[in-house]
Amino acid sequence: MERMTTIRLIVFWAKFAAILFTLPTAAQSLSQHQADLDTYLKALSDNNKIMTAVYVTENGVPRYEHYAGLASVEDNSPISAQTRFRIGSVTKTFTAVLVMQLIENRKLSLDTKLNQFYPAIPNAEHINIKHLLSHRSGIFNYTNDPDYTSFMTTPQTKEKLLLRIQGYRPEFSPGSKHKYSNSNYALLGFIIESLYDKPLNEIIIEKITQPLDLNSTYYGNSIEIEENEASSYRHSGHWIKQPETHMSVPHGAGAIVSTAKDTNQFFTALFDGRLISSDSLRAMMKLEDGYGLGMTAAPFGEKKFYGHFGGIDGFVSAAGYNTEDGLNVTVLSNALNYNFNDVLIAVLKNMYGLSIDIPDFSAKPITLSEKILSSFEGKYASTKVPIKIRFWVENGRLMSQGEGQGALPLTAYSETEFRFDPAGIVINFNKPSASSSQSNGFILSQGGGKYEFKRR
Repeated sequence: MERMTTIRLIVFWAKFAAILFTLPTAAQSLSQHQADLDTYLKALSDNNKIMTAVYVTENGVPRYEHYAGLASVEDNSPISAQTRFRIGSVTKTFTAVLVMQLIENRKLSLDTKLNQFYPAIPNAEHINIKHLLSHRSGIFNYTNDPDYTSFMTTPQTKEKLLLRIQGYRPEFSPGSKHKYSNSNYALLGFIIESLYDKPLNEIIIEKITQPLDLNSTYYGNSIEIEENEASSYRHSGHWIKQPETHMSVPHGAGAIVSTAKDTNQFFTALFDGRLISSDSLRAMMKLEDGYGLGMTAAPFGEKKFYGHFGGIDGFVSAAGYNTEDGLNVTVLSNALNYNFNDVLIAVLKNMYGLSIDIPDFSAKPITLSEKILSSFEGKYASTKVPIKIRFWVENGRLMSQGEGQGALPLTAYSETEFRFDPAGIVINFNKPSASSSQSNGFILSQGGGKYEFKRR
């Protein structure tokens, strides 16, 4: 699922920085680099920036693992190799594999029309399986429904979800463009169930987890801490437990629970040819508008990692496999108060023998008077980015909101500097002049870019 507690402002999944590689040549060097990554991740964890499990292999051989933070803050249960996370939209790769298996067994084809299963969905006679897999169906994303939060935590039958999806107006003609929609993968999950005449959880076990001996990967249910399942959190002065999406809601779009190791092993098996044929894998990897069939790709310098990102409740996940060198990276988190992209870059840089900077968290948040905060209230616009941002004071805190996006609580680090760490956003306001009580603009820094905004 891609509906997350962390909201985009300008950039969220920023592209990985282009980097030239200098690989270490000795085991001692590798060991030292891994110690540096341990230090980096511990610094984040110690400063309430992330709780995470990281697992890396190379050609199937374990290379690095790290566990930091708590699976349950309330029970003080530490994250370990056995901790199971909700992996959100990484589920989509599992669902796509099940679809490709059905195609190989001639029970489906990429050209099979949706109206063979759900004719009441608008444009069903023009939408095919490939459109669903590649997010080119035009079906509205049900997790973007304004009423989503009213039903996300309660059980939903297939019939209820189908009625919702049937009621949405198409966003574009099937095949004409790409737009991410969880509705596509919920429908694929239902189609898989109808063809096997079994619930999706049983099919996942039979076709994926049992053959691969992935005993900690399954269709999720209510979180059970005693079963090594993590709860998720957001940070606002302290870690706050997040509501649980009922797993009948994401279904084939994001209902899987897994450990970092199991998720990693799934991608190794996928690229080793143990789940689908090489032709099917190539079809999944063929990108159009940045997305294939249940798979995307993230660049890192000249290298490319195929996999998926995920986010559900307070969980964030990333899984990527480099087909050239077999490096397979999995990062799962149940609590994030930092730019996840920066974490992924640090892990990848370290794996390729590049130095990483340990963040300095010596600067501490401060509390500002309402008089100072109110000097930043208002709307601002930039000539560089097509987004207007509004600021206001709420409960003694400066809030921001881009048009059409969720509100972000900002943290003050000086009388003019504010941050939103989960997305790596830093805002530096101009001080009000002697003749005015209002700031006339600010510089927004994110992902290496700087954007000037002026008061409207």
